[in-house]
Amino acid sequence: METPAIAADTGSRLMRPLAALALIGLAAACAPTDPASRLGQQIAVCEGDGVGLPQQRLEACSAVIAASGDDPARRASALVDRGVIRAEMAEDARAVADFGRALRIDPGLARALLERGQVHASREAFDHAIRDYDAALALQPNSQQAWELREAAVYGRSEGQLDELDLLTRALAENPNEPGLWNNRCWVRALSGEELEYALADCNEALRLDPDNAAALDSRALVHFKRGDFDAAIADYNAALAVDPGRGHYLYGRGLARRGKGEVAAGQADMAAGERAQPGVAGLYQSYGVEI
Repeated sequence: METPAIAADTGSRLMRPLAALALIGLAAACAPTDPASRLGQQIAVCEGDGVGLPQQRLEACSAVIAASGDDPARRASALVDRGVIRAEMAEDARAVADFGRALRIDPGLARALLERGQVHASREAFDHAIRDYDAALALQPNSQQAWELREAAVYGRSEGQLDELDLLTRALAENPNEPGLWNNRCWVRALSGEELEYALADCNEALRLDPDNAAALDSRALVHFKRGDFDAAIADYNAALAVDPGRGHYLYGRGLARRGKGEVAAGQADMAAGERAQPGVAGLYQSYGVEI
């Protein structure tokens, strides 16, 4: 969800003078050979506030990140800038991953929390957005932007979740033998983290109707994970993988559950395999609120 102020700001960025692009192109053509000067130019392009082609800005940010091993603050800032660019390019999972990396360097980086919250909100993952806005407000209690974004997310959550659950409940009243509907309602409840007992009942009904439904096994695994029952989660991910071998989403989820259980090496191996099979899946799981 985008507030009018944010929408106006986005529009103004799109209307930047074309002359700025020409200047960046000229600067690239005359790139200095001195490493410090070249890094300074890359920082300027990375922090260009929307000026320049997104791919050019992204590459500049990546260069700054790679060159900032001895300057964690600069590295974290460049990760946030790159995350913003990726969000503009609709690469949400990669954007969330960049914001998460920046926050691991500096947990007090309120800007990273606000930007990640906006990505979550744009994907209607309102609970995760609100958590990020709350964390930002803990750092900056007087941030008007954070309060406005949080208010919009709370409104979006109340609208979206009630509507979706209501629609699914009505559909189930008319089609009680449709396992996909039971699974969908289970998933919506699992993502919210609320009414997990009802979510579990929904998934159980989906699997009673279709025992080999890999999507329902995946949904139930997430419910078990959020309830702290890692053994049950692993069992469901194993069953889902037996139906659909090599699926990155199931591998990564099993890895998280194994880590939660204390099987760190096996968990890391699963998570790495999941990311290889489905690039960006780590960002998806972060948006589900199940990172360990």
